[in-house]
Amino acid sequence: MNNQYPYHGYPYYSPYHVDAQGNPQGNAGQGEGYQKKNTKTHFLMGMAAGAAVAYLLTNKKFQQGVAATGERAWSTVRGEVEELKERLEDTQAELEYYRNLHKGEE
Repeated sequence: MNNQYPYHGYPYYSPYHVDAQGNPQGNAGQGEGYQKKNTKTHFLMGMAAGAAVAYLLTNKKFQQGVAATGERAWSTVRGEVEELKERLEDTQAELEYYRNLHKGEE
């Protein structure tokens, strides 16, 4: 087996098509043009995204807004958990009541 072309015989898993001898055919270098054309674009997009994230993370108003939103969300979750606990206790009390109610009939 030719180690240079590990996907010989499986064209769907290969970036290129090979003939019976294992020689590349057709679109062997298709990916290289894309990478060469977009290197500067990718770099500039990455720089812009990094600058935006850095700005947001160092902005005091943004930090305060995130903290306030997190605090409100946590408070809501705590309130809902307490409400759920109360409902569970009420349900348990009702079950005990009905169990004791029907104990005398047996």
